[in-house]
Amino acid sequence: MKIEITQELLERYHQGKCTTDEQFAIKQWLQNITESDFTISPPIDVQGVEDKTWIELSSRIFLEKKTHKTNWTWLISAAASTILVLGITFYIYHSSGSHQQKDSNLISYHEVKVPRGKKATCTLPDGTVIQLNSDSKLRYPEKFTDTSRVVEFEGEAFFTVAKDKKRPFSINSKQVLVRVLGTHFNLRAYPEENKTDVVVEEGRVMFSPKTKKTSLILTANQQGVYDNDQSLKQQNVYAAAYYSWRTNQLQFRDQKLSDIASTLERWYNVRVLINNRLLRNERYTGRFNNPDIKSVLNSLEFAVGLHYQVTGNIVTIY
Repeated sequence: MKIEITQELLERYHQGKCTTDEQFAIKQWLQNITESDFTISPPIDVQGVEDKTWIELSSRIFLEKKTHKTNWTWLISAAASTILVLGITFYIYHSSGSHQQKDSNLISYHEVKVPRGKKATCTLPDGTVIQLNSDSKLRYPEKFTDTSRVVEFEGEAFFTVAKDKKRPFSINSKQVLVRVLGTHFNLRAYPEENKTDVVVEEGRVMFSPKTKKTSLILTANQQGVYDNDQSLKQQNVYAAAYYSWRTNQLQFRDQKLSDIASTLERWYNVRVLINNRLLRNERYTGRFNNPDIKSVLNSLEFAVGLHYQVTGNIVTIY
């Protein structure tokens, strides 16, 4: 029997009042509207339904924050790490519980650690692909629940999230919570940096600070930034420039030398010392394609007027 997809039926679906057959019909329709065998009676406000979904997520997100501590108590038990060498370009460290699963309520978790000077790609159980930049960490369950997909993350990564309207995908970092239904975006959340930002390539992203009851809904070529001073900003950007690191392009956009030094430490697994305090706030803009560290330092030397010395894995700027 064909089920007619109407505005009233869609509203009942979002209220959780549909029968099993109706839920199945709507899910099939949402997955492939153009090739669906179901009859669609106009008018169907698809955009309105999508907006309503995001409004519901926005209202739920703060309730979940209150129970966050209870839901994530598994973080207390540390995992034993096993080092896996993947190819010749990067290392991934996977870890899971030190005891085998004996209780059906126990969940095994994997941890991925990408050291400085390396990059890695990880595929999650739902098909989500995550490209991790240097000095990044990801923790995720061996199997997601039937209602949610939640991971813990710090560092920088490009997320290609598998679409699943039934199970939102959430990323917990030190300062923010990012939630999506299925999209592509870059998240930079290094715990030692004074800001966290997300840049969207495709789809929609909900960007919410943990300390404020507010959030941003970001779309393609938009950036959300949350500073340590608790300011939340949204702006239009050229998204591709923010995840060019995926193709080994190193870009600096009017950045302080102190921030550039941190990036160089991650990219090249070196320690950068700035002996002249006046240089720390000097700003620089530049772009490099798969450079060695001396090419970057030579450009900085010319543009900023600094001098440098490389001894082993220590770079001294003066």
